[in-house]
Amino acid sequence: MKWKTKDADVFLKSGEYVDSILIPLTPVSFSHEFKSSVTMSEYTELLTSEIERQLHGRLFLSPNFTYVKDESSMDLLTSFIEHVKNSGHFKHIFLMTSDVYWKEFEQQLSGQLFWVPALPLETMDEKYKLEVIKEQVKPLFQLIFNDWQRSINS
Repeated sequence: MKWKTKDADVFLKSGEYVDSILIPLTPVSFSHEFKSSVTMSEYTELLTSEIERQLHGRLFLSPNFTYVKDESSMDLLTSFIEHVKNSGHFKHIFLMTSDVYWKEFEQQLSGQLFWVPALPLETMDEKYKLEVIKEQVKPLFQLIFNDWQRSINS
């Protein structure tokens, strides 16, 4: 389910089945990191869209958490995650990024961080790009399924 009105209606009617949220973390930079932040954002969007497509009905795709890398980024993300947790809707919080910046905060995050380095997709054929994305999300599905299984067993 996505951050769209029609999905919001379905979520409100059957939210008890949607116990997981996927939050894309996307950097914004208009300085020397401009191109790499665009690449990371695009790649993260493709991965999260594919995960949502395949897990529609069980996972909610959050709007992007867009940030500028500075000392307030972690505090803002922590506040956002607390808001998600306090909603009472989601038992599983997954964060997706192509920005290695978040790896240093991984232990402090309340949620499971998926870091996947961005591949340069702009020159790829659309069909091949889709194949690459599908291959990239396969191990992420296993991590999600493992998290779900742990909560069943505990």
